[in-house]
Amino acid sequence: MQHRVPIDATFQVFKYINLSPSISFSGRTYLSRERLSWDNNLQAERRDTTYGFYNLYDWNASMSFNTTLYGFYKPWSKLFGTRIQTIRHVFKPNVSFSYAPDFTTRNYGYVTNYVYTDRTGKVTTKEYSPYASGAFGYPSGKRQGSINMSVSNNVEMKIKSDADTSGFRKISIIDELSASMSYNLATDYQPWSPLSTNIRLRFSPSYTFSMAARFETYAYEFDKDGKVIVGNTTEWSHGRFGRFQGMSQNLSYTLDNKKMATFFGLLAGRGWDKVWENFVGKKKEEEKRTNNDDNDLDDDKEDANVDPMLRKNKSKKDEKKVAADVDKNGYMAFSLPWSLSFSYGLTMSEARNKPINTRNMRYPYSFTQTLNMSGNITLAKGWNINFSSGYDFNYKRISMTTASLSRDLHCFEMTCSIVLLPYSSFNFSFRARAAELADALKYEKRSSYSSNIEWY
Repeated sequence: MQHRVPIDATFQVFKYINLSPSISFSGRTYLSRERLSWDNNLQAERRDTTYGFYNLYDWNASMSFNTTLYGFYKPWSKLFGTRIQTIRHVFKPNVSFSYAPDFTTRNYGYVTNYVYTDRTGKVTTKEYSPYASGAFGYPSGKRQGSINMSVSNNVEMKIKSDADTSGFRKISIIDELSASMSYNLATDYQPWSPLSTNIRLRFSPSYTFSMAARFETYAYEFDKDGKVIVGNTTEWSHGRFGRFQGMSQNLSYTLDNKKMATFFGLLAGRGWDKVWENFVGKKKEEEKRTNNDDNDLDDDKEDANVDPMLRKNKSKKDEKKVAADVDKNGYMAFSLPWSLSFSYGLTMSEARNKPINTRNMRYPYSFTQTLNMSGNITLAKGWNINFSSGYDFNYKRISMTTASLSRDLHCFEMTCSIVLLPYSSFNFSFRARAAELADALKYEKRSSYSSNIEWY
């Protein structure tokens, strides 16, 4: 018999700090266990089964602290003019702690050992668990403990806009600037993790720039054989910032049927008065979605620690149904929504296959480029086609190419997907949409080596 008891809660401390403690308890009950020993006469392992009630348990606990800090700046009108109303900086620090003890120690009794001597006189100690053959296993986790720290920043600007009914519009200056790091409490060797940073700039709803960088905490050094290894001394102890391991950046843009219709309309001389609106991808629905909780930036002070899920559910209740578009004859307008996204990525990383610079203990850097494409076509309500492909600049060939067809059947969902390159395969599934029934009510058919499709 096995049972689990998860306990978690969320409450506020000092009005502005969200505290989320949690603990998970798991128990197992067995009616028998096996004791192992060594028979010197037979030179074989002997198993003795004993019966009774044996209770095994394990647990782990965690706790997180987070809050949201707001900073507002009103630019000097004589220098920046009167169009810029306010600049808002959102700062979100987060600290979490997790711990689980070592259940393999002799104190718990889940793991034990015996000593035996074989025919050659070799003495060996063998560890085992009397509950290894149990249906639910035994607590075998080693000691775990970590402290995770992260910060996230967002900077937005509110300006006057004649195109919006409210008279104001938000512009994203820095969509996200984040950093994260952790400390492993369960080890003394290299407990600090690398520093991971990320920046994302959203120039419009369809154009986003993102870049991630990683800084290693521990310095390179030579071992006794002259090989380069990562030692246990930090870069800080050498008076240096974390070792730059590399970065990756991504440029992406999305085309859809509405943008193309607007483009061809401009070629025909229609809609030039809305060029700016179409360039920044400004739509009333998008503006309402991004500003539904704040038409005035000052109101965010009151909602600094409101659960985001409550905001989301509240906004869903406020949504209103709209009438379908019709043509000039009164029929429903033909629509075939589609989207096509392009993404270019550039990765910079250490070239470990090249000689290291012994002066600053740094490797040279190498660059990798990727080009990806993905799209979606909605044939009708519930019918969707998705596809993706790309190009590998290193190998100078097309990367993995996939396509899928899905059908929404209300309570069920049907999906058929194929892989075209670099190998061919297929997958068909029919399953319930409810998460509780998805694994029980389903039918799947996958390709195998014997039934694989030869496309060419």
